[in-house]
Amino acid sequence: MNSNTKIEEEMVNFAKERAEEIIQPSSISIGNNIGLLVDGVFGWLGAWGQKQKIKQEKYIENFKNTINKKISDIPKENLKEPKMCDIGPIIDASKYYYENDYYVEMFSDLLQSACDTNFIYKIHPSFVNFIKELSPLDAKLLNSFNYNKTYPIADILEIDKDKKITPFYKSLFYFYDINNHFTILEHLNLTNSLNNLIRLGLVKKNKDILKLNYNYDDFKNHFLYKIYENLKENPQNQLKIVKYRIELTETGINFLNCCIKNKKVL
Repeated sequence: MNSNTKIEEEMVNFAKERAEEIIQPSSISIGNNIGLLVDGVFGWLGAWGQKQKIKQEKYIENFKNTINKKISDIPKENLKEPKMCDIGPIIDASKYYYENDYYVEMFSDLLQSACDTNFIYKIHPSFVNFIKELSPLDAKLLNSFNYNKTYPIADILEIDKDKKITPFYKSLFYFYDINNHFTILEHLNLTNSLNNLIRLGLVKKNKDILKLNYNYDDFKNHFLYKIYENLKENPQNQLKIVKYRIELTETGINFLNCCIKNKKVL
């Protein structure tokens, strides 16, 4: 038997062994292929030195394990071979964020969505950039919509005797059963997060439709409202509650489904 014949036989045997994966890709084969791509994308970081290299290898291994676990959770009938144009940008973007768990979770959730036929019409190329532009608090605020579809918020205005209006710039939020999941410091910074989510088109602040079954006068018990009462320029000035509700946009719903899947607290 010449060498060419032997090579051909080995190729045929390999093809037979892998026939099922070639015809119907498995979660293992897809996960392994994505793992190889992760190795290639992250390779340049080795120049940071031995200590960084050891850290990098640990993070990459954890990232690949997370990806493989999520892909293995996809029902076999929903599994699809992802396109490079879908997963390449996700993995490429993740190379700068792999040290932060909440980024790893969102990127791996997005990779899982790219391999699931249920998300074909929900996933969007812009989601990669959205993840990069979210802070941990932004992601936590988005995650709160896994508990309730809408939340009441209020802006506070100070009105003097001449009807001059002075706004306070931090909004008041109320999250029902998960209100205590946000610390006081986080409450003080939620307005910045909300503004960013609105800028990205993921959340909208609605004044025309308010939160049903909520008494907005309860915001007078909010710790920020009490602070604003003490900050009034004149004790005789009045505070006015401007009522809103916040809710996800259609893009926000799809982003949450693809990138922050039924998380508890990030």
